[in-house]
Amino acid sequence: MTKKELDPYVTLICTHCAFFKEDDLDMECAAFKVLKSMLQEGKITPEEIKNAFR
Repeated sequence: MTKKELDPYVTLICTHCAFFKEDDLDMECAAFKVLKSMLQEGKITPEEIKNAFR
């Protein structure tokens, strides 16, 4: 995956964050890890995350 091809989780969660930088794709914050885990376990939906950013 190249830098232009962002991980779908990064696109959904991180690109809305004021601290997100495409150069730091190897770094993951705690909020990202928690939200990704909750998505994978089906505890939240992508729509709920999108609504939180509105």
